[in-house]
Amino acid sequence: MQAANSVSNSGVSMDVDTPRCSPLEDDIQAWNFISKSVLAHEMDLFGKKWFDYRQLTPMQATRVYIDQYGEIYRRHFAANYDRERAAYVKPITVDGIMAGLKQNSKKARRAFVGCWRGRQIADFLCMPYEIYIDLAFKARLDYWQQGHLPLPVHLYGQMVVEKIVDRWQELQASRLFTSDNPAYLVHNYAGIGHQDDYHEWLFSQAAMRSNPPATIARFVNDNQLPFDKVAARFDEDTLERVTRHLH
Repeated sequence: MQAANSVSNSGVSMDVDTPRCSPLEDDIQAWNFISKSVLAHEMDLFGKKWFDYRQLTPMQATRVYIDQYGEIYRRHFAANYDRERAAYVKPITVDGIMAGLKQNSKKARRAFVGCWRGRQIADFLCMPYEIYIDLAFKARLDYWQQGHLPLPVHLYGQMVVEKIVDRWQELQASRLFTSDNPAYLVHNYAGIGHQDDYHEWLFSQAAMRSNPPATIARFVNDNQLPFDKVAARFDEDTLERVTRHLH
């Protein structure tokens, strides 16, 4: 990997200071730059994306993705190029991209479409964006020969995604991935589909542990999993093992 030529070569100029658009204006503008074939996947992705994002519109979710990309870009710049200069790096931002789109900037459009499509892959894999982007950077940098870090359009190729999928499975087996969104606390449960999906996610996370009953009890203790669902799912022996760990 070559040395970086510049700390501001992430592909879109971020020097424009522009007010953030309203969500409606964002959505209208977004629809002007994303192809219908790409947009066609969005309805299916609403039920697959990571749980913190399931109440977000595609544009709102893409905003989160862009913000995460900027943070992780700096982190990898520090690790791979220059730690001291990393603080001065100017990666892409939402406001910068939106301003560039209004000016018909090809770089802004390329960055926007790249973030949109990368976000869709992360949604399909039910991954938090910061995890997806970090793994994508690592996978791409394994065979990267440019004088700058990978841009958004470089983070969703087939080879990259295959490596991400393998690593994501390994990460799930080694640590718990849960949501901090209050919507998934038991006292906020309203029988909504994405809340039920989250409970199934917790059950699957517990199944990967060496002591599933203890992990399920932890979820109950943390007010993330309703005990009645646990009681309805398991036999008496397993349920007794769960209750040993309840507070």
